[in-house]
Amino acid sequence: GGGDGGGMAALRGGDATAAGLRLGYVCGVLPTARLAAFERVLFRATRGNMFMRSATIDQLVRDPKTEELQHKAVFLIFFSGQQSFARMAKIADAFGAHRYNYPAKYSKRAALLSQALTRLDELSHVIDHVVARKEALLSSLAARHGAWRTHLARQKGLYNALNLWNYDLTRKVLIAEAWCPASMIEETQEALRRATSRSGAHVPSILNVLETDEAPPTYFRVNKVTSAFQEIIDTYGVPRYGEINPAAFTVITFPFLFGVMFGDVGHGSMVTAFALYLCVNETKMLALSARLRDDIITMAVRGRYMLLLMGIFSIYCGVLYNDVFGLMADFFGTSWTETPPRHGGPRELKAHGMVYPFGIDPGWHRSANELSFGNSYKMKLSIVLGVAQMLLGLGISLVNALAARNALDVWCDFVPQAIFMLSIFGYLVFCIFYKWSIDWVAEERVAPSLITLLISFFMSPGEVPAEARLYAGQERVQVLLLLLAFVAVPWMLLAKPLLLRRRHLARAGYKNVACRPTARDDPAAARGLLRSTRDHDTDEDSVSVASSNNGKAYAEEFDFSEIMVHQVIHSIEYVLGCVSNTASYLRLWALSLAHKQLSMVFWEMVMLPPLQSCRAGGSSWRCAVPLFFGFAVWVVLTTAIICCMEMLSAFLHALRLHWVEFQNKFYKGDGKKFVPFSFQTMVENMDDEE
Repeated sequence: GGGDGGGMAALRGGDATAAGLRLGYVCGVLPTARLAAFERVLFRATRGNMFMRSATIDQLVRDPKTEELQHKAVFLIFFSGQQSFARMAKIADAFGAHRYNYPAKYSKRAALLSQALTRLDELSHVIDHVVARKEALLSSLAARHGAWRTHLARQKGLYNALNLWNYDLTRKVLIAEAWCPASMIEETQEALRRATSRSGAHVPSILNVLETDEAPPTYFRVNKVTSAFQEIIDTYGVPRYGEINPAAFTVITFPFLFGVMFGDVGHGSMVTAFALYLCVNETKMLALSARLRDDIITMAVRGRYMLLLMGIFSIYCGVLYNDVFGLMADFFGTSWTETPPRHGGPRELKAHGMVYPFGIDPGWHRSANELSFGNSYKMKLSIVLGVAQMLLGLGISLVNALAARNALDVWCDFVPQAIFMLSIFGYLVFCIFYKWSIDWVAEERVAPSLITLLISFFMSPGEVPAEARLYAGQERVQVLLLLLAFVAVPWMLLAKPLLLRRRHLARAGYKNVACRPTARDDPAAARGLLRSTRDHDTDEDSVSVASSNNGKAYAEEFDFSEIMVHQVIHSIEYVLGCVSNTASYLRLWALSLAHKQLSMVFWEMVMLPPLQSCRAGGSSWRCAVPLFFGFAVWVVLTTAIICCMEMLSAFLHALRLHWVEFQNKFYKGDGKKFVPFSFQTMVENMDDEE
C-alpha cells in the first residue's frame, strides 16, 4: 500500500521474532514515496514468501535525520526463517525505514501502549501550558506595544534633532540654530525656563534671535476648516516667505467655481447632507479613517468642511439656475404669460417691467429656445468669472511687489500685464454687461454678436460691422484699446531686462565694493544708498543672492542673455496664456451644461416612463411596482454617476482653474514649509510608513 500520512517525529529500527513461533515480523515507518518500490524489492528478494500490510499516517512526520516534515507510512511484514529476517532488516534500512520493536506478547504490547499514551498526555498538558503562557505574554506585550512604539518614535526624533546641534569646544556648550515663528518667541523662552527648572540644571538655556539673509520657511496657522484648502495649495507648491497665501482666496473661490459647474439644488443638497454627517460625526469618522487607512475615505473625512462648502455653493448656483435634479423649478412664479402651444412657449410679460426675483425665470423651461438661451447665458457668465479671477491674480501680484518694495516688478510686469488684459478681455466683459443691460426687443433691434465683435476687433480695426455695433464711437474705443495692447507687449518684453542691465552697469565700476557714507557726513546720500541697496536686495532678478551664512551675501554673475531669454519666455507665456486661460474658463459652461443634460436624461429615461404609466390609470400594483424599481434605479444612477463621478470631474476642473489659470498670475510656489518639532507628527509619520 502507499499514500499520504504522518505520525511520530522519528522511528528507530528494530526487530522481533515470536518465541516458539515459526513466523517472524518486522514493523517500521518509511517515506510514502518509497513504499511502492520497497514492497517490490521485498517481493523479489523473498520470492513472494512474505506478507506485508501498510497504512498511511494522517499527519506529517519529522524525520529524525534531516529534521524535515515528511509524508510517511507504517508497514508490517510477516515472514518465516531467521535468514529472511536479516534480509528484511537490511532492505528496510537501505530504503531509509525506521524499524520498531513490537513485542510479541499482548501484555508487553499493552504496557508499551499505556506508556506511550501516558507520555502523550503529559506532553499535551505541557504544550497547553506553554501555549497559555505564550498567549498571556503576547497579550501583555500587545497592550504595551502602542506605548513602546510611541516612545521609540519620540526617542528617535529626539536624537535625530540632537544630532543637528553643534558643540562649542571652547565654551563647552551645545548650540542649536532653528526657525521659530516671531509670534511664539515669548512662548519658546517660557518653555526653556520650565525645562531648566524641571531638569535641575544650574545654567539656564539662552535664546538669541539672529539676523540672517537666508530665506525663512513659510508657516501658516490653519484649523480644521482651512487645512484642506491649504493642502490643495501646498500640493502645487509651498508659498514663498512673504508671499500672499492663495488659500485665503481659495476658501471661497474653489467651492464657488465647483458650484458653478455642479449647480443643482437636489444634487447639492445630497452633497451637503453627506458633508454634514461627516462634520457631526467627525471624531468617529477620523478614528475610522485612521483604522482603515483607505485613501478615498481619508480624503473625504479630512476635506469634510470643503465638501460642505461645495454643497452649499452648489445649492446656491442651483437656485440661480433654477435646477432641481435637472428639472426647472418654479419657486416664485414665472413672470411670463402662457401662450397657445402653436406659438412655441412664453412670449409676453405678465406686467411691464416684471422680473423674476432670483435666478433664471422658469418660463424659459417651456420655451423653444431654452437650450440656446441657457448656453449663451452660462458661456458669458464663464468668461466674466474667469476674467474676474485672473484680474484678482494680477492684483495679488501687485500687492506682492509692493510688499517686497520691488518697483521694477510693478512697472515692468504688473502695469503692462494689466493693460494687456483689460484692453482685450476686460473690454469683452464690459461688452457682455452692456449687452445684458439693454432690452434689444423693446428697441426693436437685433442683439449684436459678441463673437463677430471680437473677430472684427483684431481683423478689421477701425471698422465695426452692423451686427456687432453696441454704442456710438465704438470704432475709436476699440482702436485705442488695440494700440494699448500692442504697446504693452514690447513694454513687458524689453523694459525689465534693459533696466536690470543698466543697474548692473552702474554698479560694475565699484567691483561689488561700495563705500557707505555715514549719516553725519551726508544724511541724504546715506538714506539714498540704503534705499537703493534695499530695493536691490529685494529684487528677485537682481545679482545678489543670500547664502546660508548669517548676514553674508555674495554677488552672482550677471548674464543679460539669460535674463532676456527668461523674460521673452515669460512674456510669450503670459500673452498666449491670457487667450488660452480665458478659453479654459469655458469649462464652467461645458460642465454645467453636461451636468444638466445628464440629469435630464436620467429623469426622462428612468423616472418618466413609470410616472406616465401611473398617469394613464390602471391598478395600483401596475403603477407601484415599476415606479418603485424606476425610483431605485434613478437613485443609484444619480448617486453613483452624478454625485460621485460628476462631482469628482467638477472638483478636478476647479482644481486646474486654480492651479493653472489663477495662480500662474502671481504665485511662485518655491517656498520651504515650516515643519516644527512635534512628537505627534513623528508618531503619525511612523504609522504612514508602516
